Amino acid sequence: MNEKLYTLITENDPSNELDIYLKSLPNIKQILETVYQVNNEHISLLMLAACHGHDAVVQTILSHATDMERVVELSGRVSNSNEALILFATALWCACDRRHYTVARTLIEVAKARIDNGPNDSILFDAVIEQRLDTVQFLVENEFIHIDRTRQTNIPYHNSLTISATLGRTDIVAYLVGKGANIDLINEFDHQTALQYAASFGNFDVVKLLCTAGASTNVKNRQQDTPLRLAYNKTDFEIVDYLFDLTDEKLTFEELELMICLYFPPITQLIRDQALFSILVRLLKRVLQMRKEKRCLKSAGKPIIAYNYQQECQTIEEFDEIQHDYDRVYIEVLLIQERILTPMRKRSVYRSLSSYGNHLVKRGDFEFCLHLWEHTFYLYQSMGYETSLPCFLWAFCEMITQRVPIPSELFLRICRLTLEPSQQTKNDSCVKNAVYFVALASQVLEQPNLTKMERQLIMQWVNRICRCQRTTTQEETLLHLCVNRQTYFDISYRPYTIRQVLKFPSLKTVQLLIASGTQYIDLNAVEKVNGNTALHIVSQSDSDETIPIAKFLIGAGAHIDCLNKRNETPFDCATTFEMKWFLQSQGVPLRLKCICARHLANNQQLNYLFRWPLRTPLNTFIYLHGGIARDT
Repeated sequence: MNEKLYTLITENDPSNELDIYLKSLPNIKQILETVYQVNNEHISLLMLAACHGHDAVVQTILSHATDMERVVELSGRVSNSNEALILFATALWCACDRRHYTVARTLIEVAKARIDNGPNDSILFDAVIEQRLDTVQFLVENEFIHIDRTRQTNIPYHNSLTISATLGRTDIVAYLVGKGANIDLINEFDHQTALQYAASFGNFDVVKLLCTAGASTNVKNRQQDTPLRLAYNKTDFEIVDYLFDLTDEKLTFEELELMICLYFPPITQLIRDQALFSILVRLLKRVLQMRKEKRCLKSAGKPIIAYNYQQECQTIEEFDEIQHDYDRVYIEVLLIQERILTPMRKRSVYRSLSSYGNHLVKRGDFEFCLHLWEHTFYLYQSMGYETSLPCFLWAFCEMITQRVPIPSELFLRICRLTLEPSQQTKNDSCVKNAVYFVALASQVLEQPNLTKMERQLIMQWVNRICRCQRTTTQEETLLHLCVNRQTYFDISYRPYTIRQVLKFPSLKTVQLLIASGTQYIDLNAVEKVNGNTALHIVSQSDSDETIPIAKFLIGAGAHIDCLNKRNETPFDCATTFEMKWFLQSQGVPLRLKCICARHLANNQQLNYLFRWPLRTPLNTFIYLHGGIARDT
C-alpha cells in the first residue's frame, strides 16, 4: 500500500480524488483484494476505510470491486478498540468494533457482507462475547438478524439469548428480552433454555432477570435436569435458594444436605458475607422442614469433645436457637458433613475441619482446635488417606508464643499421633515430625505447673519414639536431625511461627532424647550420604549451642575420632576456631583401642569382616575408625 493511497483512504478526501486515482491504476483488482502489512496489522483497503468510518470512501472502493464478495470478506489482523490484535477480522467487524454503524449498514445492505463471518463466530456472537450491547442493538434494530435464530460457526444451536445467558451478559439479556426474544426457546443440541444455561454457569443476575420475565423453571434438558438441579450440580447456594420455591420438582433433603457439604465456604467468608450466611441458614431450615414432612430424623452420633459436645439439630425449633451464632451454625454443617461425606470418603471433610481449626487458633481457642484436629486425623486415617501433623505444631507454637500453658494430657494425646500407623511410613517428613514434637516436649517440660507423673508420661512417650529407631531415607537418626541446622530449614508449614519456637541444633532436644531413650540411641550412628555421626554434623555448625551439644555428646559416649567417608574426624569437619579448639582439648591423648581400630581398618590385606562379623560390637568399632572410607 503506497503512501498516497493510505492518505486518501484515511483522510476521507471530499474531492473524490480517490475515485480518480483508483481508475488510473492498471492493477486495481489486485490492489483491492490484497491484505497489506501496516505496522503490526495486516489490513485491506476496505478494512482500513471501515476502521476510519469513511462511508464515502467505502462506497468508492466497493464501486471498483470486480469480485465484491472477495473484497468484502477478506480477513486480516487488526487492533481492536482496546488495542488487542484480532485475527480473522473483516471489514464489517472493523466497522462494528469502531462503532461506525453507517459504514456497517453500507457493507451489509450494499456489499452483502456476511453477518455470520466474524473473528470467533458470527458478528452478533462476537459482540456478545465482547460485551458490545451497542453492536447487538444495531443488528437487532435494523433487522439484520433474527433474535431467536442466528447462523453461527463455532457455537452450535445457540441463539443470541442463550449465548448471552451463558456468558452472563445481563444487559444484553435484558435488551433481548425487551425486544421479544423467546425466553423458553430450547437449544436443539442439549435441549436447554437460556435459564438453564444461566443456572449452569452461575449467572445469578441473569437467572433472576429471566425468572422475572416469566421463564419456565420446570423445563428439563436431555438429562432431565431442571434449572434448580443444574444449580445444585454446580453447588451454587444463591441460585438454588432462589429457584427452590419456583420449581415444581424439589430436591430431596439428602441432595440439599449433600450440596451444603460439597460447597462449604470457610467460616471467615460466612462472617464477612451476611447474605451467604442467610442463604445457608435458609437451606438448613429447609432440610429440617423436609425431614419433618418425611418424618425422618437424623442419625446423629454421640456428642464428642471435637465438636464441643454439640449435636445436630433435629427440629426447626432447635435450629432457631442457634441460627444467629456463626460458630454454632458452622459446627452444625461440620456435623452434617461428617455424617454424609465420611462414608463417601470425601477429602472435603478435612478441608472444612482444617479451615475451622485455623479460625479457632487465630481467635485463641487452642484446646477446641486441637481436639477438632485430632478427630480429623483419625477420620483421615480411617479413610486410608495420608495424615499430617504440622498443623498441630503450629497450634502449639502459637500457644508458646502467646504464653498460653499447654495442658500436658492434651499435649501427650497429640504427641502419640506420631506413633499411629499412618505416620509409620517411609516418608522423611514423618521422622522429622517426631523430632519436632520431641523439641516441643523439651519446652513443655519446662512448664512449672507440671506434676512428676506428667513429666514421667512425657518422657515415656519420648522413650517410645526412641525405641522405634526410625531413620530417614538417608539413614539420619533422630539424633542426627536434632543437631542438624537443615532440620530448622525443613520447617515448611507456617515457618514464620514455628521457626520462632523450634530451633536446631537443639541442646534441650538432644538431652531429652538421650535421657529418655539412652538404650535406643546410637551416639555414633552414621548417615548414608557422608558417613557422618551426630558429632561430625554439629561440629560443622556455628550456632550458639553447638559446643554445648558437642560437649554433651562426648560426655554421653560419642567417639571424637570417628572417621566419615572422607576419612575426616569431627575436628577435621569443624568450621569455627572455637569448635576446633574445643575438640582438640577433648581428643588428647588418643585412646589405644582407637589407634588399634584405625590400624585394622586401614590394613587392606586384613579382612576383619571374616574375623568379626557385621554388626558385632568390634566390627562396628573398627568401621567407625576408618571402615566407612575403606568401604567407599
